[in-house]
Amino acid sequence: CTEPFRIPFGGKVDVCCFDKTGTLTSDSLVVQGIAGISSSSDKSKIDLVPAYESPLETQYILASCHSLVMLDGELVGDPLEKAALQAVDWRITKNDTVAPSRGRRSSLNIVHRFHFSSALKRMSTVSLLTTPTDSTSSYIVSVKGAPEVVKNMLSIIPSDYDQLYLKLARRGARVLALGYRKLGRLSMRDAGSLKREEVEKELTFAGFVVISCPLKSNSKESVKILKDASHHVVMITGDNPLTACHVAKELKISSKQLLVLKRIEEGVFLWENVSGSITHPLEIERLAIRQLGEMFDFCFTGDGISHILSVSSDKMFQLFVPYVKVFARVSPKQKEQIINAFKQLGYYTLMCGDGTNDVGALKHAHVGVSLLSTVRIKSKSMQENAGSNQLTRNTLQSIRQQSSTEKQKSGAIQKPVQDRNKLLQDLIKQSEESLQDPSLVRLGDASIASPFTARETSIRCICHVIRQGRCTLVTTLQMFKILALNALVLAYSQSVLYLDGIKFSDTQATIQGILLAGCFLFISRSKSLDNLSEQRPLSNIFNVYTILTVSCQFVVHFTCLVYLVQEAKLITPPVEGYVDLEKEFEENVLNSAVYLISVAMQVSNFAVNYKGHPFMMSLKENRPLAISLMVTASIVLILASGLFPELCDWLEIVEFPTDFQTKLLIVLVADFFGTMIVDQILSFFLGRATLRQP
Repeated sequence: CTEPFRIPFGGKVDVCCFDKTGTLTSDSLVVQGIAGISSSSDKSKIDLVPAYESPLETQYILASCHSLVMLDGELVGDPLEKAALQAVDWRITKNDTVAPSRGRRSSLNIVHRFHFSSALKRMSTVSLLTTPTDSTSSYIVSVKGAPEVVKNMLSIIPSDYDQLYLKLARRGARVLALGYRKLGRLSMRDAGSLKREEVEKELTFAGFVVISCPLKSNSKESVKILKDASHHVVMITGDNPLTACHVAKELKISSKQLLVLKRIEEGVFLWENVSGSITHPLEIERLAIRQLGEMFDFCFTGDGISHILSVSSDKMFQLFVPYVKVFARVSPKQKEQIINAFKQLGYYTLMCGDGTNDVGALKHAHVGVSLLSTVRIKSKSMQENAGSNQLTRNTLQSIRQQSSTEKQKSGAIQKPVQDRNKLLQDLIKQSEESLQDPSLVRLGDASIASPFTARETSIRCICHVIRQGRCTLVTTLQMFKILALNALVLAYSQSVLYLDGIKFSDTQATIQGILLAGCFLFISRSKSLDNLSEQRPLSNIFNVYTILTVSCQFVVHFTCLVYLVQEAKLITPPVEGYVDLEKEFEENVLNSAVYLISVAMQVSNFAVNYKGHPFMMSLKENRPLAISLMVTASIVLILASGLFPELCDWLEIVEFPTDFQTKLLIVLVADFFGTMIVDQILSFFLGRATLRQP
């Protein structure tokens, strides 16, 4: 955690927002096959061809349209692109050349890349194709991207294009459209100078690559825990809306039927359910939005967000936001807009993601949690990297030896050289430490912009952040209550004694401070529970419950103090003449009675206002605090009853008359149970926070 002040916000979270790919679903992608390249008489059936058995043109696209690189003998890059390359059984060689792993067939040399963009939703490359049957080489353009984007670049669009990819998306598969165009023979200079708009047109359709994104093992369980703990759960992804809706249904993020905001034509949108059987016109009116939101959950697309903002104001867009469970095909900037919309509506937001496209949303959320997908390194990978790490260590050792040799040859080394060598030693030490810990966060990770970083790949950490946040929030609130009550009790106690020229002795003040310091120490050591409760903590100090319970508890304390002071004054000799505030301490009944009841009231404040379950350890489970309170309370009762005269003499407590002693013990017990009953009643009626609803 780089921003500890955000920990209490974890206890206030209303909306938990999650990225899909790599966060809710696994990075272990599986290419199921290629659809749309085989003709079948049965249109209801989808024929999937294994990627390695697909036409050569399709294999060319999957093998060349990527941003993968070989680093120290290991393939590095996007998991989806790695899965596609492995599916066609091609490999990357030197100088951006790809070739089949088996046989002596065609090879491709990538000469120009137009990298993937979240805004454009596509990627393309220009490659030099060399085949064994052709003595000369030719260039080919490979394009992959969102089906709705690639569709506009095709020279001939298959008749079942939309029907096929929508059917695949409804099954929860990730679908990318493939297209290519043969450029023929070009010079290297001409091929490298081609612009994006020149290559991404008049493409030939090469099929849909169908990729399954299995859910992570505990995503479903974690989402259920969050929903049962009174949180809204929302998915924000750049993937296809139908795929996102399928995942949302699997995880039970949405409990109602989902309506997708779909563009029919330029500037015309309507609501349509996933199966396409229900349609509803888009009405941007407060009452219509509320009525539709009570019956359905919404799925917003990036185009839909842009349309709403273009035809109306931010305020109208915010009317839709509480009813939206899935945001799909959104850009990184739109993720920020969604988080800010929730915040402007008064929702406390949590964002969880693992990619650089989540950075803005992670930073703008009240609680941003990034997942590190590379922290768990398999033993095999560590063995493979051991050689390169040893080589680096040998290099560092040679630098050290060379520095030592230069030192011996130079004889007397001047101060600038010594400073340079010291800096070199520090750099060597830091490099060696980084080699020993391969899970260190590197610059460029999404975690750099995120207040919280989880060294795991599961969203289970979100439950941990919220548990700790609730525990911290409740501890902070109860500490404010205890401090306020203790200050009021001490203020009255000291003022009563001051007016009569009486004060606490040094011994009394020291022992009181030591006993209460232990209570303050142990109350801050309370740990959160392992389970999240449905009950939510109050989110701030200034609420009806806190103000009333502090006021009512002080009324009880004040009543007991006034009564006991009056009774003590009846048996205390009155002060004659001028009150000397600087005279030596002299014990009397008033001093002893006020001291004992003030300590007892402060102990009562700890015991009564300690919350415990369902947010943190109970008082019984927090044994150090319980023991500290019991010891302090026992000392007060022993002093009040006079069981140990030696202890009373040491603390300068006088012996009370029997009648007053009985009244003192009754007041101590009545004060404790009176404040406890008042707090329990107010907590039952006013101490429960509710989840913010649309």
